[in-house]
Amino acid sequence: GLCIFADILASISLGIVVFDLESRGILFCNRWARDQLARARVPMQFQPLHDLLLPSGGGRCGAVVQPGPVRMGTRFFGFTVYYGTNIAWVFLRDITDKMRFEAIAEAVETTNNLGYVFSAVRHELGNPINSIKMALSVLQANLVTSSREMIADYIDRMLTEIARVERLLRSLRSFSAYERPYIERVELGPFFDDFFKLVQPELGAHGIRLTVQIEPDTVVLCDPRALHHVLLNLLTNASDALVGRDAPQVVVRCTVSDSIVVLRIEDNGAGISTEQQVHLFKPFSTTKPAGTGLGLVIARKLLAAMNCTIVLESTEERGTTAIVSLPNADPRSSRGSLRVMG
Repeated sequence: GLCIFADILASISLGIVVFDLESRGILFCNRWARDQLARARVPMQFQPLHDLLLPSGGGRCGAVVQPGPVRMGTRFFGFTVYYGTNIAWVFLRDITDKMRFEAIAEAVETTNNLGYVFSAVRHELGNPINSIKMALSVLQANLVTSSREMIADYIDRMLTEIARVERLLRSLRSFSAYERPYIERVELGPFFDDFFKLVQPELGAHGIRLTVQIEPDTVVLCDPRALHHVLLNLLTNASDALVGRDAPQVVVRCTVSDSIVVLRIEDNGAGISTEQQVHLFKPFSTTKPAGTGLGLVIARKLLAAMNCTIVLESTEERGTTAIVSLPNADPRSSRGSLRVMG
């Protein structure tokens, strides 16, 4: 008989495909989905659609699965799968424009942060290079008269400086964090050692005190490149908010629970008004004269791809706190005394 719901499903601008998993057939495919599949030349048959839209291994009744985007022709589609008894509902949406926007946003934000990164790089590279140059000059001037002990001492000094350069290069490698995240175990102590050395010169040049308080032996699951970029963006925002403030400072605190590790990046800057906080994660929404409004958008995207979250709390004239939650890799590990840098 007449079914008004079938008419609605057939006409909305959202793709709907219903699979009969038991008889291996297509129970329903609305007009929007059929048009998109036809443009991409995907056969309207169970097996091709099953391979394209249903995750391997299937799902239990009541399960909801959101696989990654799928490409059909020149378009990209996000989709959600709802499993019933021997039935799978697939809802498709076109996310091509969204993905293009994110690609543009990432390129703009990368360029925006390059100046900040390389101002610290110049400082961090200059010192070891000058030390190596001086050591080589001394050795060259005293090559004939130098003792073996003196030569060995200068070689050790140069190797130490080269190790500093290598640490910097490892930090720079983490700046490119836009490809698919590679989740691994990351020890926050060594991670913040390298990160602190990279950002401290630039913050210090602006009179900003940076303090990092980390629980010892804390290990999280994330992509260190993506975490590096997120923290760099948050520190850049904090630095901008601290211009003209008395005793400007940023404190990074770490708290650990069984399942998550929480990083709190606190500043005593100008803060954010209640009206502005509504738009914090909206693209191109910014109060900075030269800002793009893309930094927090990208930060949240990178964190979401790693099963992490970010929340901002702020009060005008009192400061802002960014709260980043990461999965704890060692939920049962014991904790010792707090480790403080800065």
